[in-house]
Amino acid sequence: MGPSKPVASGFARGNRPAGELLQSAIAEAREKLSGEAITAALFLFSPTLAPVSPALLQSQMRALSCLQIATGTFPGVFTERDAALGENACAVLLLSAPLGFTPQIPDADRVTFSWGRLEHLQGEWLQQLPRFGSLSSRSGRFWYQSSPRNILEIAFQGIQPLQSVWSAGLRTLSAPLPVHLQEGSLLLQLERYLALPLLAQNIPVSIRKDSRLPLERLLMGEILADAAPGAPPELLHIRATDLNRSGLWLERPLEENSRAFLSLRDPAIAERDTRIALEQLSASTQEPAFAWISSSIGRDAAFFGQEDQDLCIWREQYPDLPMLGAYGMGELFPHQQRSHFLRYGKIYTLFSRTDI
Repeated sequence: MGPSKPVASGFARGNRPAGELLQSAIAEAREKLSGEAITAALFLFSPTLAPVSPALLQSQMRALSCLQIATGTFPGVFTERDAALGENACAVLLLSAPLGFTPQIPDADRVTFSWGRLEHLQGEWLQQLPRFGSLSSRSGRFWYQSSPRNILEIAFQGIQPLQSVWSAGLRTLSAPLPVHLQEGSLLLQLERYLALPLLAQNIPVSIRKDSRLPLERLLMGEILADAAPGAPPELLHIRATDLNRSGLWLERPLEENSRAFLSLRDPAIAERDTRIALEQLSASTQEPAFAWISSSIGRDAAFFGQEDQDLCIWREQYPDLPMLGAYGMGELFPHQQRSHFLRYGKIYTLFSRTDI
């Protein structure tokens, strides 16, 4: 008989070649599997310019006697044991029989696990399928076996996503209001309120004393007119303020007939949202086999002050569950037969076996 969870993670970091980091991470994971044959593997490297080569991946395919290997590079990677962002690290997840995965053929009835880059948000890609996963930076790279892929999408076998939950980490500063007046990317008025005074009136007391407005923590939420119930809002950066016209410069114009609200990235709210999200996961009656976590690079240890509190809370609740995750430039969240591009959040996805 195999182990009750035929899945194990491994992690390695340090100023060593990518091949040495990978071997160390694999060795840790294989020890947890007690000699079980490997049927599939996920390899993550950080940072995104990690020198991963087809030859390196081919050698690991031979060493593991395994063809089902998916590899990606991200700004940061983590497991249930450790995390790294912007430094040399490797995180792996190994699967043994009867579990595995294959390249995914587009299927609207099946949630797809996807790794991509920000430019893949163009066109109808998000609307085509329900997806979960992570978007790397523009220098992110992906491989299936040893062949490069622009987008890496896989379907799991013997295991399926049980549930995905989202921790937004945003403090809402205003009610959603109809977009009344904008000129290009300059938002001038929500309902009857001028945009800049609306922001000034709703800035929390905790940051009023700051010498400058923390635009890097402020976001404009957009609720589309045709948004499905419960769908997460679009989040836009506020690029600058316009004192002369009492407006806010956004990264793009808001959609016609949408509603918008002001929000602030807040570490305390992030911790609260994560606890609520994980309470939702714990309500499941099915035993999880492993987890995937998509995290924004803006939800790292620096955001919280010292440690990534999201991961600390996760480890409190799931101390022994194998987990793999990436710090990226965007998170993919499946909802109502499509995927949504999220920012500055964490998405937690549990997997359960289908053969028990």
